[in-house]
Amino acid sequence: MHMWKKTITILVILVIAGGAYGWYLYNKKPADIRKQTNCIELKATALAEAFNQDEAVANRLYVEKVLIVSGKVSNVQVDNAGHATVFLETGDPLSSITCGFYDDETGSVKKMVPGTIVRVKGNCTGKLVDVILNKCSLAE
Repeated sequence: MHMWKKTITILVILVIAGGAYGWYLYNKKPADIRKQTNCIELKATALAEAFNQDEAVANRLYVEKVLIVSGKVSNVQVDNAGHATVFLETGDPLSSITCGFYDDETGSVKKMVPGTIVRVKGNCTGKLVDVILNKCSLAE
């Protein structure tokens, strides 16, 4: 009978530890891209060209990496919820670089004028029609 008590005690401790670790992971905040220092820098035209030439290779090189992309603003959108999106020209009329900004960056995005050259830092998530960068901010 003594062995059953030890086994049940160990199982209860493991369940509590597993639950606590799950709770920690559930409540963990995502990494702030703005604080990342190891970034890949390139121009919007080069990023779009890489995805147009060979998407599989570009996915391996850029997806889930923090990029600093420089390019000309073609359009700025801020929706009613305050989500800001900037589109960078790529030289291809059918695609652009779509940059979804942090909500607290909306003020600086509203000041952007199409035609302005900017440097945007964000996390590349791949290509749909456009190459997508999320968690963006203006790079220093």
